[in-house]
Amino acid sequence: MRRQKQLEVKRVVFIFVLLLFASSVSAKEKPVSILSHNVFFNTDAYDISTEEFQKLLDFIKATENIDIERMSIVGFCDDRGSLAYNKQLSDKRANVIRNIIAKYRNSDKKPKIVKTKGKGEVQLTTTEKTLFKELRSLNRKVTIVIAPKKLIAGSFYGEDVKKGDLIKLNGLKFKKGLRYLTPESLSSLKELTAFLVKRKNIFFTINGHVCCTKGGRESKDKETGKLNLSEVRAKFIRDYLVKNGVNPKRVRYQGLKGQYNLGGNNNEDKRVELLIRYISK
Repeated sequence: MRRQKQLEVKRVVFIFVLLLFASSVSAKEKPVSILSHNVFFNTDAYDISTEEFQKLLDFIKATENIDIERMSIVGFCDDRGSLAYNKQLSDKRANVIRNIIAKYRNSDKKPKIVKTKGKGEVQLTTTEKTLFKELRSLNRKVTIVIAPKKLIAGSFYGEDVKKGDLIKLNGLKFKKGLRYLTPESLSSLKELTAFLVKRKNIFFTINGHVCCTKGGRESKDKETGKLNLSEVRAKFIRDYLVKNGVNPKRVRYQGLKGQYNLGGNNNEDKRVELLIRYISK
């Protein structure tokens, strides 16, 4: 009986150690991706609360060792005041956050902050009166978006890719409002296809993105009228790859709409990325 209890204890300890190991491995294999953080403000205020300040410091610390290519800082308001007032207030909020990041980010890898501005507009709207107050509070914020260097690297075909890499495919450009590539993009697509046909051990996901514009115009497929442009663009690339020799079991695709903007101009946000899910031996 005693021996049985000892074996049971050993079994529990073994499982616990195994779980800890799996957790550490999982943490190391986290994909390189766009990171974002929201800082929320009180009504008509642009000074940051103690709680939000601490959350921001935690975010700065968590991203301290990331080699950042660029950072976007954008302020939002609710609709309490005039457009001019909202714009001014959201600008102040964005600049407060910029100054805090500049002061407390101690890394040698200084980020290039490409956009610090206030939109002076609501980001969420609703006709439900019961939700209106809560939604307005969600608009009193500054959004920070970080793009790691690996994300916006150019052609990666000469590099050693690894699980978790997220690579922007700079050579693939789409016709306005359509899923189809521009003629000059065909050579880049052929290059991508040749690489993926050769590297049969790479399993990946194609991420489609569009820029985020008011009313969702950039999300609409002009051919069908559906708001799924980011998805059908990703599917277009997937279908081409499969048709030209890439095993469909290796390929997934998804449309991420305008959720993950890079912080540059709108044309840079209309992009396709390759997420390396894993590489078999």
